[in-house]
This record gives sequence, C-alpha cells and structure tokens, in this order.
Amino acid sequence: MGGMVRFTSYGVCELCGKRTTKAGMTRHLGGCAGAHDLSEGKPARLLRIRIEDAWSPLFWMDVEMKAVSRLEDLDDFLRGVWLECCGHLSAFYIGDATYMLTEAAGMGGPFADPGERDMRVKLGNVLSEGVRFHHVYDFRTSTDLKLRVAGERKGNIGRRPLRLLSQNEAPVWECDVCGGEATQICTMCMYEKENPFYCEAHAENHDCDEPEMLLPVVNSPRMGMCGYTGSL
Repeated sequence: MGGMVRFTSYGVCELCGKRTTKAGMTRHLGGCAGAHDLSEGKPARLLRIRIEDAWSPLFWMDVEMKAVSRLEDLDDFLRGVWLECCGHLSAFYIGDATYMLTEAAGMGGPFADPGERDMRVKLGNVLSEGVRFHHVYDFRTSTDLKLRVAGERKGNIGRRPLRLLSQNEAPVWECDVCGGEATQICTMCMYEKENPFYCEAHAENHDCDEPEMLLPVVNSPRMGMCGYTGSL
C-alpha cells in the first residue's frame, strides 16, 4: 500500500518503555524480560515469540508464554489484539501438522485430515527455540502471520499464560487527496489503487464507485479486511 509517512518500524517495550527498532527490540528483550519477572512464585519454562504480518514488515509484536500454556491461548490473544472480526476459523501450521479447535473444524470424523491436531496442545510439546511456524485467521479473507520462537528461559510471569512484551508503533498513513493523516481505508480502492487511505474530510466523497466501503485505520495486519475495526 502507498501513503506511508514513516518507513522505519519502531516499537515500545511494554516492560520498561524503551523505544527501538524491530531488530533492536529482539536484542533488548533478551535481557529486559528476565529483569521484569515476579519475585514470588515458582519459575517456569518460558518461550519468547516474535509475531509478524507474513506480508508486511510494519506489523509485529513479541510475547512471552509459559511452555505449559496452549496454542489455543495464543490464538485467543491474537484474535483479541489483531484479528477478531466475525468469529472465523483459524489454524497454526507447525512442521507438517495443522492445529485447529476440533469442535470448530469438525475434526475427528472418518474424513479428517491425518495431519490435523487439536489446538489445545501445550506449547512446550510442539515448540522450542528457533522453531518457525504460521497462523492463519479466516480462510476466505485470510490474515497470515509468521511466528518464530526467538528465545527460551526459566522465569516467572505469574498465573497468566502469556504477557505482551512489545508491539510496533502504529504506522502513519497519508490521505490520497490532501496528504494529511488518514483515518479511513477504502476496501475497494485497496485492490485498485496504490494509496487507498483517506482523512476524515475526504473519506466519504473520494473518487470511488463504492465510497461507503470504508473501515478505520488500525494498528493491525487485518486492517481493511472483512469487517475488522480494531482490537477487542
């Protein structure tokens, strides 16, 4: 898409507030995550996961998860922060296996794919440092994410299954008409024009056959897709 104002993607550490680049954040979290553990409780095996839009370098985040938590927990988190719009199906792809929620996908019958697994599997049973895998939300208007286990350690994040470590700052987009900061994306123009972004003043009457096909600009790789309007 065109209309970008800022090209270098920066993010902010949720633990200490440090602002740095995407590559810099990976290095920073190697030390910062452990420095912000809870003092009470028993240390557990933790996996640090970098999550990115599979097609754009602009959208990324880092999370830390207990190895005893489940892929379902990560799916719930991704839906809440980046993806959920209409209750679509989703899946993780790790190696040759596909992990879905069995009752949603109708798995287990005589015609089930032998490569399909249950998303309730524990992370520590299928992931380890260095493993790359993928997540897809909505198999029609798909949002594809690539994930990598960037680190592994023993630590204490409390009772929760995961914690957000960092996220990209929201990209700023230029209005195609005036160059001002855009607040809307046209879901028709995004397939036909280099810059489908518009400010509040020019969104409703921009040069398009379907000017009502507008969705808000949001900090998510699902921006402009289906009925997505932002995090839950």
